[in-house]
Amino acid sequence: MKKYSFIFSSLHTLYRLTTSFDKPVEFITGIAKLYKNVFCADKVVLICKLLNSSKLIKEIIKNNNHITKKGGISILTREEKDVLEKNKEIISKRKMVAPLIFLDTLGVVFLERKSPFGEIEKKWFVSLSEQVSITFKIIHLYLEGQRMLINYIKTFSQMLKESIPTSFHQPSISKLIKNLGKELKLSKTEIKILKLACLLHDVGKIHLPFQILGKKEPLTEEEIKLITKHPKKGVEIIKNLEILKPAIPILLHHHERFDGKGYPQGIKGEKIPLGSRILAVIDAFDAMFFGRPYKEKMSIEEIEKELKKHRGTQFDPHIVDVFIKILRKKSVRNYLNSLI
Repeated sequence: MKKYSFIFSSLHTLYRLTTSFDKPVEFITGIAKLYKNVFCADKVVLICKLLNSSKLIKEIIKNNNHITKKGGISILTREEKDVLEKNKEIISKRKMVAPLIFLDTLGVVFLERKSPFGEIEKKWFVSLSEQVSITFKIIHLYLEGQRMLINYIKTFSQMLKESIPTSFHQPSISKLIKNLGKELKLSKTEIKILKLACLLHDVGKIHLPFQILGKKEPLTEEEIKLITKHPKKGVEIIKNLEILKPAIPILLHHHERFDGKGYPQGIKGEKIPLGSRILAVIDAFDAMFFGRPYKEKMSIEEIEKELKKHRGTQFDPHIVDVFIKILRKKSVRNYLNSLI
């Protein structure tokens, strides 16, 4: 059993990489390391095609050095081009090459070692490469599905903007989120989730009558009650979409106040999810800068004063300070002024 333990170990590693990957490049790097460790290879070259692109990723591990290259066929050697084009399989004493194929060619892997490969290693190399091919195809399908869903979300968001006067002006908000994320040291994943939350933060308002959304006069008590239900309504709409689940807490709590006087749950301070605290400031800025049926447009200087006024009550003080810092950046100010 011990003799074949490397087979079970490599299958477990492949499963773990497949179920926990965040970025395709990181996954490809992990697969290259898997080949190196399983076969004690002196050199591993793993070439993969990027989804919906003519671009390639080439991972090279030689001894303890690791290089990643991206580009077209110019990053390939003559031998690599030949193997990729002709789907050659090479199994020799000190070199093993296998194309990664599932319906179409997804890539190729090269292994080299000074000591000869054993018969079990050769057979497992072929089998493992078949499993890797299936895995690559699954990930391609997953990423394609994710891409299509995000496009649907963007289309839906545009429809919301046309029907709901309170929807975000997305290009400008996306730029502000990018700057905020950098200043707050958010991860790329956190920024991505925040952008998705911004796309659909008011989706729950689709249930509200247009006469409420477009009303210029003060809302009645009954109308306010209806408005306060939209975060929960929004969560109900998106709760079964896997890609949007991390955004649910942000959507649910983006109308909470830092002093605990918000809705739907009246939580306060840092108990409010960070994404919700950020979204609250961005939402307020969008309403003030672009205006609403019930609110006139304001200058950036007026917006700064308004944010400072509600710093520590409605808004997280730190988020306000960082946001104002971003608004004072020349590049951001010039961009916003170009939208007026």
